[in-house]
Order: sequence, then structure tokens, then C-alpha cells
Amino acid sequence: KQRALFAELNSRAASKAIRVPDFAGAVKYAENGITFLREGCWEAQYSLSLRLYETAVLSHFSSLAGDRDVLTKRINAVFEHAKDFSDQFKTHCVWIKLWSMKDLTKAIGESLHALERLGEPLDLTQIDSHKSRDELIKRRDQFAGDRKKKFLSSNRLSDENKVRVMKIYSSLIVYYHQQKSFLTSYISCQMIKMSMDHGHCEHSAYGAAAFACSLVNVLDDIDEGSDWGGTALSLMNMYDKDVLMPSIHGSLYGIVFIWKEPIQATLEPLARGIRLSYATGNVEFAMVNTIYYISRSFNCGKNIRVLTTEVEALARQHRNNFGNDASSDTPVYSPLLQFYLTPLYNVLRVLKGENNDQSPSSEEEETSFPLDRVKFVNNDDILKVTQKTDQLACFHTILSYETASAFMFRDMDNAQRCTDLYHEKFVTKDLRLMYTAIYIVFYEGLISFYFTRLTGEEICRIRAENAYSQMREWSARSEWNFENKLLLIEAELYYTRNNYDKASLCYEASIKSARDHKFIHEEAIANELAGNFFYETGLLLKAESFYAHSIKCYKKWGAFAVARRVESIVLKRFGADSMQLCPFDYAVSSILPSEENSSKKRQSQN
Repeated sequence: KQRALFAELNSRAASKAIRVPDFAGAVKYAENGITFLREGCWEAQYSLSLRLYETAVLSHFSSLAGDRDVLTKRINAVFEHAKDFSDQFKTHCVWIKLWSMKDLTKAIGESLHALERLGEPLDLTQIDSHKSRDELIKRRDQFAGDRKKKFLSSNRLSDENKVRVMKIYSSLIVYYHQQKSFLTSYISCQMIKMSMDHGHCEHSAYGAAAFACSLVNVLDDIDEGSDWGGTALSLMNMYDKDVLMPSIHGSLYGIVFIWKEPIQATLEPLARGIRLSYATGNVEFAMVNTIYYISRSFNCGKNIRVLTTEVEALARQHRNNFGNDASSDTPVYSPLLQFYLTPLYNVLRVLKGENNDQSPSSEEEETSFPLDRVKFVNNDDILKVTQKTDQLACFHTILSYETASAFMFRDMDNAQRCTDLYHEKFVTKDLRLMYTAIYIVFYEGLISFYFTRLTGEEICRIRAENAYSQMREWSARSEWNFENKLLLIEAELYYTRNNYDKASLCYEASIKSARDHKFIHEEAIANELAGNFFYETGLLLKAESFYAHSIKCYKKWGAFAVARRVESIVLKRFGADSMQLCPFDYAVSSILPSEENSSKKRQSQN
């Protein structure tokens, strides 16, 4: 009786530790409780045994210090002794999450099999992109405008089996999103339908967020997507928001709100999503929020030294969730480390001017970035792996970093190769990767106008003008995020068409817009391109001043290697004394028109 009492007390303590959450403490209590179970516990103490083993599974999985070997043993014990699938379900979900870290296809297959075992099979074999789009339009129109209020006012879902189905749907959305599959949209529609037909549950909030993402990504409906984003946040606040926030913030601030809110304003919600993901043991959405956070930080021009430190810290924290394969004692590689953190870390180091071979030193392996959890180190190798395995989200993200880096180092042949890959893999297949496409489209416009002037090739002109048209459309949605990019592409367009007066105005306006909207890296790029323009058109004093301000901005951003490249151009073109004689403030105060004059000049263009 005393052993049973101690097992029960440890079970209660473990459950309370999870609610704190304190997963390391929960591991200790759960494992202590299991030691007090008697032989034949699954027959004589079934309920207590199930609770202790479920708690052990969850806490080992969620704890940074969790033991993967013990986790596997506990999972197998539940699968062996649980009376039915409802008793296996919580453990089964953790097991699927483990698979998702190394084999998405397996995780998806097991999720679909779980739906069959729950009596709610989901046949996706007949669903193509057209049917998925039609279903999305149907659900959007059904709940357009104020009709979304019905979603919030509906009853709570009381059928526990359907709650489990909604949980599996949520996981499937995550996995299909990583594959960039149209099925993400279709399943979000099924979550909306089930919530309206049977009542909402905590998973409905994520379903609404995923539906909002689909409206933006697939239908290009920013307004309805933003409204559904607000609905998802309202629904989140009706449940345990700290548990739900990682999934909701990752979706909404990563995909939806970016089209209307300044990109810098999305960073803190994503950072909070990361913190709460680890606090609540939600490793899946720790990855999602981290992926969005680091890419948004790079794209908004966060200081490279600061961002590098953050990437290192996130890498060290995330690697603790991965141990060794129990059968072979080999490392279990983290997709986040391998395909997202490592490529950005490489690019940041190159921009700073550290080891241009993109291979961190042996000292850094031990102290900064956990290369013991990375199989491929070089970005070219990583890009080939993602291309070979059709990991489109990873491939596209790495491609965006490599395109930006190649352009900033004026490695124009490599930059054009990156845009060719983008067209081959994404544009020709009509894959909508809206946010991640922004920066490739931006650089493609600049790259293609450069090659149009250099070669006169028609394909370059078409790509450049298409990029210009796309950026005009995006700029209409968010002046803050896109105006400076549009103006710079426009400047290159006028330069290519030999309309030098308008080109000059657009270069200057782009610089001012980038500075006003806090995009220091794009201010640097615009100044350098303006310097090139004025040098080629014979206005050497202006050119020298713009180059000087470009160097200043690159250094402020932390891209010292790029700054040195521009310095070498200045020295070559203007001599050794040019840097000392160059009036830095001229580029920002004398050349740039006042806000009033800038507005008048923009009006004159129209």
C-alpha cells in the first residue's frame, strides 16, 4: 500500500510540475513514481500506470534534459499495455512528433492512420490543388465579413473523439506546410467546418490561424486573412493562451500580419512564441517560430553581430531536444539546425568577413555553433540536399539568403544562377511562397535590370519588369515594408531606359524610405547602386558621396566584408585620399530632397 501511495503522490507531483511547467522536475517525479509500481502494474494499477507513463513520455520529450532512450522505452510500454487507442492517443501524438523531426512522410502517414483509428478517416487521394482552392473559396465566402462572429459564439466541442481529430488535423497542417503542400489549405477548411458543425475547441484557434494563412498564401486575400487572424487571436484568449500562443503567433506573425504591419513589429510576438514553445514543451512550434524569427530579423536588417549571437543561442538551445538514435548511437539531426540556422549562420559570417569558405573553425564548433548536430556544413551542400529531397521550404529560404549575399558581394553570375533556380523550382510550378518570395523578387529585379543593361537579353528585361510589377502590388499593401524596395527597382528601371532624371529621384527617394523605415541594409544597397549610377553618368562628386554613405550603412549593419568591397571600389575609382575627403553627410542632407520636395517630385513622376 505504501508503494502505491508513493507512486500516486509522485504522479500528482509530476502533473503539477508539467502545469508550471517544469519538465525536468516532471521527469524526476514520473520516473520515481514508476519505480514504486509493482510487478504486473498494468493489470493491477492500470490507471495509475497509464498516468505515470504518459507523464514520463511528455516530460522526457519536452525537457531539454530528457533521455531519448528512456522516452522510447516508455512509449513502447504504453503501446504494448494500453487497452485502446484513446488510452494510447497522447503517447501516440508524441511518437508522431518524434517521427516529424527526421521523416515527415512517416509522420504524415502515421497521422492519417491515427484518424482511421479514431473513426474519422481523411481520404486525400482525390484532392488536388484545384479542389483545395475551391474548398477554400467556399469556406471564405460562407463566413465573410461579420459572419465570422458565429465562429466565436458557437458552443464548445464536447465530443472528446472529435477533439482528438482536431489535434491530428493541427499536426497535419504543420507537416504539410513544411512540404509546401496545398493540402494545408484543405485541412484548415476541414477544421473550420468541424468547429462550426460541432463546436470549437482549443485546436480550433490554430485551425482559424491556418485558414487565415491559406487565404493570404493561396487566394491572395489579405483583408479576409487579417480578419481571420483577429478571430484566431480572440479564440486563443478563450483557452490557455500560453499553450496556444506558439502555434498562433508562428502562423499569424510569420505569414499573415506581415503584409500590413511593419516587419520589425512581428519580431517580439515571434520571440515570445519561441520562449513559450520551450516553456510548454512544444518543440514543433519552437522550430516554426524560430524559422520565422531569424528570417524576419535578417530581412529587417537587424545588426549582424546581434543576430549572429541570437542564432548561436537558439542553435545551442534547440540541439538539447535531440539525442542519439538508440539503435546506433548516432546523432539525430535537427532539421532546424541543419536547414535553417546553419545556412543563415554561414551567410552572416561571410557578410562579417569571417572565413569565406563558410566553415566555422574548430574553436567555434565547441563554443559557438553546435556542429555536432549538423551533417552538412557548407551552404552549397545543404542547398543540394534540400533540392534532392524536395524540401521546398528549406530550399527557398536558403536560396533567398544566397541570392542576397551574392548580390551584395556583386557576384552577379552566381546571383543570376540563384534567380534561375527560383524560376525553375517555384515560378514555373506555380507554387505560392508569398512571404519568402518577396526578397528573391526584390533582388531579382535588381539583378535582371543589371543584366538587361549588360546583355540586352529579352528574358532579363521580362523578369525585371515582372519583378517591378509584383513589387508595385505588394507596396500598395504596406508602404512601410515595400516602398523603398519598389523605389529602388524603379530607379534601376529608369536607369535602364536612360531616363536619368527620374532614376536620380528614385534612388534618392529609396534611400530616404529605407532610412525612415529602419532598413539599414537596404539603405546601404540603395546608396551603393546610386553611387554606381552617378559614377556611370559622370556625376563623380555625387557618386563618391553615395559610396561613402553606403560604406557607413554596411558597417552599421555589421557587414564589414561588404563595406570593404565598396571601399576598394572607391579607392580604385577616386584614389587613396577619397575616403578622407568625401563628405559623408552630403549624401544624406544635400542630395536627398526634403520631405516636401520629395513628395512633389514623386507626384511629378505620376
